[in-house]
Amino acid sequence: MSRGTGEPPEEGRTGAGRPEDQPGPLVGASGAPLTAYVAPRTLPPGQQALPDLPVMHYGRVPRFRPERWSLVVEGATRDGERHQLDYEEFGGLPRARVRSDLHCAARWSVLDNEWEGVPARELVERHPPADDVVAALVYAEYGYSATVRIEDLTSPRTLLATHRGGQPLTPEHGFPVRLVLPHLYSWKGPKWFRGWEYLTEVKRGFWEERGYHAVGDCWRQERYAYQEDEAPGRG
Repeated sequence: MSRGTGEPPEEGRTGAGRPEDQPGPLVGASGAPLTAYVAPRTLPPGQQALPDLPVMHYGRVPRFRPERWSLVVEGATRDGERHQLDYEEFGGLPRARVRSDLHCAARWSVLDNEWEGVPARELVERHPPADDVVAALVYAEYGYSATVRIEDLTSPRTLLATHRGGQPLTPEHGFPVRLVLPHLYSWKGPKWFRGWEYLTEVKRGFWEERGYHAVGDCWRQERYAYQEDEAPGRG
């Protein structure tokens, strides 16, 4: 399967340039400008806090059709099968809440988001990877994809989020599902999430193909691919 050539509907995608090449001010869901404020605690290096999530995506917001929606686990699965859940089946999975910050490679952060959804490792445990899998290619609507390590996907704080702040996600922020990986830059967790492909050799997603880091740890400032060579054993 080839993913990552489509338009990426995720935080940080503003056009054909890099995630931090942002034209104009950031705005919230109401359309009001968002300005930085003094964070009450330590942020990852180079980040500034915003009071709410900006609305950032490229292209139109996809129309949700529950009868056509599915979430897929495919690629090098342990049983060799492709697994697909419809919207009702996904809604019946065990759920969890995670309180976490969200950090964008465009150098802004939003603190203390209260996410609710299905732990990603719930699906990994139900449909595990083969022994020789090295990573997963997570993907979303419009063909957007990102490279994610299995240990990041199975982190207890990684969530297939359906709610934020006790309310269902808005379409602009990823309804019905967005992937949340709090310790990675947000380009790794796409809005309008649709599944992942287990990989036996690393395949780079949309931003990784364009020079961005295969891991994307925000605390290590892992933004660019050239940094992979500076940290043996990473990436």
